[in-house]
Amino acid sequence: MTVPSAASPLRAVLAELDAGAPTLDEVARRTGLDRGVVSAAVDHLVRLRRVDATTLASACPDDGCGTCPSSGGCGSHGTPAPAGNRPVLVALSVRRPRP
Repeated sequence: MTVPSAASPLRAVLAELDAGAPTLDEVARRTGLDRGVVSAAVDHLVRLRRVDATTLASACPDDGCGTCPSSGGCGSHGTPAPAGNRPVLVALSVRRPRP
């Protein structure tokens, strides 16, 4: 999906998350928005409680990449990251309005 010129980036990001986009990079690709805009939009949607963010893993393993589900797909290069600077896996889900 490409964002129509009059569409809100927040609505476009929300629509792609609802459609099942698996990553923020995929949301960016589908909407044509910059990856930083997508990330900011998701942060805002979480603050608005329109999207839930659930941590799936606490951090990369202490001995470096290769043993987590991402297997280096997070952009790391196999070296351990200092505590607090490690990526975490997060599942995003769109909250449904209550009837």
